[in-house]
Amino acid sequence: MKKKIILSDDSKHAHKISHLIELLKINEPLLAEKKVTAGFDGFIDTIVKIIKNKPDQQPAEVFDTIKEFGSYIVKKEGTSLSLELEELHIKLGGNMPNMSNVLGKLGVHVNCIGALGYPQIHEVFKTISPNCHIYSFADPGFSTAFEFKDGKIMLAHMGALNTLGWETIKSRIGINILMNLYKESDLLCMVNWGELDATGDIWKGLMKDVFPCYTLPYEKQIGFFDLSDCSKRSKEAIAEALLLITEFTQYMRVVLSLNKNEGRQIYQVLFEDSNEESLIYLGERIYEKLQVETLLLHSAKEAVAIHHESTFSCSTFFVSNPQISTGAGDHFNAGFSVAQLLKLDLESSVIFANAVSGMYVRSGTSPQLADVIHFLEKYMKELKLTYP
Repeated sequence: MKKKIILSDDSKHAHKISHLIELLKINEPLLAEKKVTAGFDGFIDTIVKIIKNKPDQQPAEVFDTIKEFGSYIVKKEGTSLSLELEELHIKLGGNMPNMSNVLGKLGVHVNCIGALGYPQIHEVFKTISPNCHIYSFADPGFSTAFEFKDGKIMLAHMGALNTLGWETIKSRIGINILMNLYKESDLLCMVNWGELDATGDIWKGLMKDVFPCYTLPYEKQIGFFDLSDCSKRSKEAIAEALLLITEFTQYMRVVLSLNKNEGRQIYQVLFEDSNEESLIYLGERIYEKLQVETLLLHSAKEAVAIHHESTFSCSTFFVSNPQISTGAGDHFNAGFSVAQLLKLDLESSVIFANAVSGMYVRSGTSPQLADVIHFLEKYMKELKLTYP
């Protein structure tokens, strides 16, 4: 039976964060030695808010919550309506570019295989961390992200992303280059299955042409998977993706990350039942079915990590009025990945992931490692807790 560890007591929280701060300071130089290969999406994101009212001589009022916006839309049934958007900014987007950019800023070298412009790299991706090395095989998709205080709605135009699969990647990047990138990496990221129709084909290509063709003289690489929103996918397609992920376990130590919405979708596929239980309950049931090494479930307020030895749950560094929420999950995933590269334990890895994500939603900027350390130290002082 798994041992449950619930992080709720401030004294335990303080002790763990204190220890984490010291580990990060000591091990920071090791990150420059770590390599990651990530794929396979790429988007140009336009971040907007939806205007509700424009009072005379006053700043425009926006819809604060998804529920408020949804109710407004429902009331317009049977009529037509027009919406005005307030553009906040345009940025690189997609799970792979976002996660890679964070990994790079935290000090890791990242090989980015994705749709970042072909044959020329699109200007927006030239802002990515200098630690990121781009291998692009297609033009990016476009996404409009509607920001609310309680979440986001994303509308995507996929473009070439739904038609270009493994053969295109091989021909445009080269199998020898791909082989070397994967072989030399400590961690492999395969994200955004939900949006890319060709992901299954790419995964199968990797298992046929790449992973069986090299052996590592040390422990298995870490394989980090994030399915992303699966709402538009059939139950049969989701089940096939989960089966493919279990096949990857023969080559790597698989980490599967799901947000709350995705966790419920996976639970429904695995058990043919919808469930409103806690993240811990959902996670442990899903973990029993899958053969991954680590399962992550995270929401705006809670994060759960499940390993064969333990289940760990803690509150996030929640902020009620986020500067931005688009990319928060990618920051969580990057934080957890960095912690695992440093061989931190499960608890420390989740706390660090929460800190990276928490900093981002507060500031709208991806942090460097020194920023995260400062954030944790400030958090301790605000709680009037001391360290070590």
